[in-house]
Amino acid sequence: MKEETIGGILVSWRKKQGMFITDCANELNAPIEYLDAIENNFFSEMPNNHYAYNLIIKYAEFIKIPDKESKKIRNIAKQILKITEQKAASRSFLGTGKSILGNIIFIIMLLVSVTIIYDEDFYGRVLLKNIEIADHETINIDMLNNSVTDTNHESIDLEINKNFHEKNTQMEAKKFNTIEVHAKENVWVEVADEENIYISRNFKKGERYLFNFRGNEILLTDNLSNIIIKYNETQLVLTQKPGEDVVEIDLSSIIFRPKN
Repeated sequence: MKEETIGGILVSWRKKQGMFITDCANELNAPIEYLDAIENNFFSEMPNNHYAYNLIIKYAEFIKIPDKESKKIRNIAKQILKITEQKAASRSFLGTGKSILGNIIFIIMLLVSVTIIYDEDFYGRVLLKNIEIADHETINIDMLNNSVTDTNHESIDLEINKNFHEKNTQMEAKKFNTIEVHAKENVWVEVADEENIYISRNFKKGERYLFNFRGNEILLTDNLSNIIIKYNETQLVLTQKPGEDVVEIDLSSIIFRPKN
């Protein structure tokens, strides 16, 4: 009988829900690299064990895994990541304490707001008793100013809507800029930029690595023919020159290569 793993359970239920890993990463506001590491059971690539445990639980809840499977995932995660009940309970207690403190602060702010509104309303009524309209021209000027203000508001609203639409369009465009590296055979792969090395290890046949393309990453490998590289689900065609021990690929140069 095949041993069940955290990644295996999560992948199975994610696919049952018809979800893509990119969508889950965006909704959970988590790096796609971390979700991919969880699905491949590479927990050593996470920042720390507590972060990994919490992200696993959030992921399971998001894809609506049933209670029985969810408990199984929790137990496996606690064993692998060495999360004790005491540590989990202490984090839960801290979370509850923060929630109570937040509610108290909210109530205080609400009381202050009500007091301010009441005072402004009271003094406003007193001031209105002493106001007299000088002449009909004042009313006409006020009406004209209101008309100009309304026009300005309409222009501002249109500009806000335009900017909001452009921002959403940009976010949608960035949302799916994902690169997938899939190992056809055993192979070494490194992904890095000028400042960071995101991953550098030997991949076994069938393993994969996903990451959000930022535009300045390079990929190194000892055997280009043993990997498949996809950009937004589209496979990139690459060739390795004979005699090259390590191939270095500037990903932006092949993704944005001019079409003939």
